[in-house]
Amino acid sequence: MLTPGTLLGERYEIIEKIGAGGMSIVYKAKDNRLQRYVAIKELREEFVQDEEFVAKFRKEALSAASLSHPNIVGIYDVGSDKDLHYIVMEYVEGKTLKEVIAEKGPFPAKTVLELGVQMVSALKHAHSKKIIHRDIKPQNILLTNEGVLKVTDFGIAKAVDSSTIVATGNAIGSVHYFSPEQAKGKYVNESSDLYSCGIVLFELATKKLPFEADSHISIALKHINEEIPRPSEFNKAIPKNLEQLILKATSKGQMDRYQNADEMLYDMKGILQNPNYEIKGVEITEKTILLSPADTQLLREQSKEVEADQEPSEKESSIYEEETSFLQDEEEDEEVSKLYKILVGAGGVFATLALVVAISLACIFWIPSLGKNMNMVSVPDLTNKSLEEATQLLKERNLKIKIATGSDETGVVINQNPISGKQAKKNSIVEVELASDENQALPEGETVELLDFTGEYQTDVLIRIKELGLDTSAVEIRPQPDEIVEIGKVISQTPAGGSMVASGDPIVLYVSSGPDKKIQMTTVPDVKGRTPEEARSILSQSNLKLGSEKPQSSETVAEGLIIDQALAVGTEIEEGSSINVIVSTGPATPEPSPEPTPSPEPTPTTDPNQPTAPTEVTKTYALSLPVQIEEDKESYHVVAVLTLASGSDPVFDGVVTKDQFPIQLSLKGSGKGILSVTIDGEPKYEDPIDFNEVQ
Repeated sequence: MLTPGTLLGERYEIIEKIGAGGMSIVYKAKDNRLQRYVAIKELREEFVQDEEFVAKFRKEALSAASLSHPNIVGIYDVGSDKDLHYIVMEYVEGKTLKEVIAEKGPFPAKTVLELGVQMVSALKHAHSKKIIHRDIKPQNILLTNEGVLKVTDFGIAKAVDSSTIVATGNAIGSVHYFSPEQAKGKYVNESSDLYSCGIVLFELATKKLPFEADSHISIALKHINEEIPRPSEFNKAIPKNLEQLILKATSKGQMDRYQNADEMLYDMKGILQNPNYEIKGVEITEKTILLSPADTQLLREQSKEVEADQEPSEKESSIYEEETSFLQDEEEDEEVSKLYKILVGAGGVFATLALVVAISLACIFWIPSLGKNMNMVSVPDLTNKSLEEATQLLKERNLKIKIATGSDETGVVINQNPISGKQAKKNSIVEVELASDENQALPEGETVELLDFTGEYQTDVLIRIKELGLDTSAVEIRPQPDEIVEIGKVISQTPAGGSMVASGDPIVLYVSSGPDKKIQMTTVPDVKGRTPEEARSILSQSNLKLGSEKPQSSETVAEGLIIDQALAVGTEIEEGSSINVIVSTGPATPEPSPEPTPSPEPTPTTDPNQPTAPTEVTKTYALSLPVQIEEDKESYHVVAVLTLASGSDPVFDGVVTKDQFPIQLSLKGSGKGILSVTIDGEPKYEDPIDFNEVQ
């Protein structure tokens, strides 16, 4: 354990310990070079002698470090100092979302959606880097003192460089939030993260979890078997469209959910802009799987010992207490995946239940406290090692070797059990399978069951086909336009999943090339002075939609007519976009003024019958780039409209680069008003402007 004052890498000075997890200890430290506070995760001492483990630690840290987003806790550095290995990350002060919900929940719909937009924006960035979080829950989300939401613990995420991620061994710790496919041990993707987001939104809106039970296993069964209850059952104030959004995100079938973060963000922003916004495609199409009482009872009996040994609850006091052993999760992935395939062939639904128990047992055996057992060693990676090399590696760690039946002892190791990195007792046996064919191609005449690759990335599919022992040169890729499926993902395949194929058999993958048509642009028409219905008709002629209708009093524009519009007339915008407008409510009702206190009348210096005009002043305003904006754009079309009692006027309309922010504006006027900022045709924020305040 590091003591206060310790200097790491001649740069980071340890201040205090602030948390601990199964494989690391977390400290608050000061970066003496940049003069800022940071958080440092130090790999525990029992792991530092395992070179393979350290390599994985660094690999996953570097993967998470590729994420740079205002709603993600950033990783600054990965380093080592003698026998110490550590990660330097952003130090944030605030509370976990779990704590905030307990203190202030349930939240109004607007707050739920605003927090949701930040959460899903973080995932959108991670998914664009092919990183899936796999453990979204309020305990892994921090709300800073300034109200900024930050997702953390991307350390357990795994970059999808070569294969689709499978369920993790730590699933039980997050059982209230994980998706049905995680409970079943199936492959997870972006929609799995979005399912967990839906559960978090449910909790924000109701201050309750959708499923409660007396054991983790029972909750897992509910995720598999039962539909999410309607949030309005717990909070009658929840709008219908927000409820529909939550239900869509938490659909049992992956294809029934939001397929990517963009889709979910679009609907959340739509509700924020228009209270009458409708959510499409909420119907649940996948049938619920019912379990027999005998199956359920057997599962409970098998898991009874597991439940008894588990810790009573998760820590929630500090975001740094929530750290999970991501490398242990990774080590479980392959084993769980293979186990699930065997179980499916053996028993259908009941096999799925057995898998849940298997995951539970894996979690218990990997509880960090058991790592203190000095009788345990880490299993080395024997892949592609000869029998002699594998035997020597195991001997060095006091492990014994067993050759699997049917192995070619002149070949190399193609499979091992336990897998590399797994903890095993000294003098225990590691079984290896050897083969002379390094490519593991299927022998002539043998067949293998083809998997269903629908919804997976083409690059990942080719790797998995090769892993099946099939010849990838026989795979034909046929691009196909699709309005829904993300570019690069498989739409369909021939033969279908479940078919038996031999090496060399032709396989056709139909891969999405995105929408068939190019983005169509149109110009914004003038709808000022029109009613909303007239504006809707005019906009539809330009393939545009009417967005939000903000009410505002006006002395010059009749009630029910549009005072101003968010985008200037003639602005080029993508077809299908929404145009927000300000609608007049008529003249403002004057408030009765109190009776003045009599005072001596001063000698008038001006005509007393002449009304005093309001004094117009100039204020300087710094227009900033919102944190939700995409970071990889070269330029932005920014429109700022100042609305006062006298009407609305655009004060800025131009294209700027990110480096030009903040934009300094000179605002002239009197009284109070609103500055509305629209970026790339989308309303971003509104700021109150008070010209009565002295700068």
